[in-house]
Amino acid sequence: MNRTPFKPAILAALIAQMLASQSQAADTVELDAQRVTGQLFSQSIAEQAFAVEVIERADLKLLPVTNLADALEWVGGLDVRQRGSGAQVDLGIRGAGYEQTLILVDGVRMNDPQTGHHNFDLPVTLEDIERIEIVRGPGAGQYGPNGNAGVINLVTRKQVESENGRSALLKAEAGSKDYARGLLSLAKTQGNWSHFAAISQQESDTYIKGADLDYISQQGNYRLVHQNDAYTTVLGLGYLDRGFGAQGFYAGADKRANENTIQRYAYLTHEQRYSTGRSVDVAVNWRQHDDEFYYLNYAPSVHQTNAWQSRLRFRLNESLALGYEFNQEDIDSTSTLGDRHKREYGSAFAFGQYDFGAVQLAGSLSYLDYDGGDSYTLPVLGLTLPLAAGQQLYLNAGKSVRVPTMNDLYLNQSTNKGNPDLKAEETRSAELGARLNLAGLQTRLAVFKRNTTDAIDYTQTAAEVADPAINYYTARNIDAIDTKGYDAELDATGLLAASGLQKASLSYTRLIQDFTNQYEKARYSKSQLEHQVVLALTYELLPGLSATSLYKFEDRYDQNGYRIWDLGLKQQNNGWSWAVAATNVLDADYIDSGFIEAPGTGYRFEISAGL
Repeated sequence: MNRTPFKPAILAALIAQMLASQSQAADTVELDAQRVTGQLFSQSIAEQAFAVEVIERADLKLLPVTNLADALEWVGGLDVRQRGSGAQVDLGIRGAGYEQTLILVDGVRMNDPQTGHHNFDLPVTLEDIERIEIVRGPGAGQYGPNGNAGVINLVTRKQVESENGRSALLKAEAGSKDYARGLLSLAKTQGNWSHFAAISQQESDTYIKGADLDYISQQGNYRLVHQNDAYTTVLGLGYLDRGFGAQGFYAGADKRANENTIQRYAYLTHEQRYSTGRSVDVAVNWRQHDDEFYYLNYAPSVHQTNAWQSRLRFRLNESLALGYEFNQEDIDSTSTLGDRHKREYGSAFAFGQYDFGAVQLAGSLSYLDYDGGDSYTLPVLGLTLPLAAGQQLYLNAGKSVRVPTMNDLYLNQSTNKGNPDLKAEETRSAELGARLNLAGLQTRLAVFKRNTTDAIDYTQTAAEVADPAINYYTARNIDAIDTKGYDAELDATGLLAASGLQKASLSYTRLIQDFTNQYEKARYSKSQLEHQVVLALTYELLPGLSATSLYKFEDRYDQNGYRIWDLGLKQQNNGWSWAVAATNVLDADYIDSGFIEAPGTGYRFEISAGL
């Protein structure tokens, strides 16, 4: 089917036009500090009809963590699975596969077209993040394809808040297994202009005894921000080079493997705001990812993907927004059925929110055209009902789609084969939840149901299992995965703040999954969580000195339950800080991801100075 694509250059021209006209805006509005960047709605967090959680920069500073994955370990209901102590990260939400989680930076898409294993190859340091926005359940469907289960949006710093408008941070870290990390971050705000730049290097020794699997990561990023009450423009550039031993990542731990990935990205966003509540939001994003995988020999499988995204959105008033998003992706690979493949998909959407007195209604309707062929209509609806002062009931439901990765479609390796006939995964989900204030104890309760049809997994038929000549798995659509569950969180931080507790929360997630699988074997579907408990505590021992404790119990459908306990101590005072962290102090044996056991007990020390 031939058609004229919506080219990113069109949006680039629109940006230039708006930048030229921004000085002509007669009316301005005050910036809303509660606004969640990248969302289609702009209600305050407490009023939303969806399960939304925000981790602020002040919260991140309390934790003795050094990367995004370790920070997300503190959030209940998230399944953070790390290969090789953070060399690769897969993140699932409420029992969904990692491919059903959409990753955004400042509202622009960062998911990797080749495979979701690379979704966290993000050249953004944790120190550069202003806040992390997490959306669970049906509300994530409003962000476009691949948000079937949830969305993680990283909002970067936009302004230096110091008296002289400048900040600098120098950090050095060292730890067990020859871990070392160095970071330099510089930022300056002058008038309406802000500059942010950061470089870092991290390395560590092997995670398998006796194997040469050293890990090294080098990254840098730069952002230019120009903003006032009427508009915000952001230009972001980033680079990440990561080399690591991949033994046990995709095949048995006895098979030699190494991998090297490089990511480059550039994005430009512009939002023009008007006093009438109208606004225009434009974004253009480019992401290039190189992947070299060495398995058993010195001839690598080489893959390069390019992903373009462009988005145009009009907010007509406080209640209605319309927009269009276009994505173009390609892969050039030595290990696919055919060397080069390209695809396009576009999504038109409308969002509305209305206040009917005591009842608030919010939702969206989007239309996805996938590669000029299949199309999907995706509704999302949420309802909020007040129960009493500080109490709230919410209900939401929706439909979402996950398009196959390039590996799912075209991979041609000895252990895994793609399938060009794959259909997109379709997910229908619903959630009923409550936010309660029980004598100062903030309580969140939710029950949810998610049904995914045509779920994608790597499978073997009964005949293939019986054939000794076939030792590979083929990507196919499983009939359905039905997930039911509930989660609860009790947060006593405010209640116990006077006693020195800076964070005190307990969460529990229960998942019940039924698989309708017509194949003899499926590689990934039954590795999801069944139970998860997260107890997070941060206590101020002395002014500026905090002790942290993170205790987790996880039980999977294909693995016995295990307990993980991380401890930390962090001192912050007048721009400098130090921290000591110990991970897995119980020395638990478990497989986090892939085919290898997670490392045992580890420790890390850091010291930093800033202004």
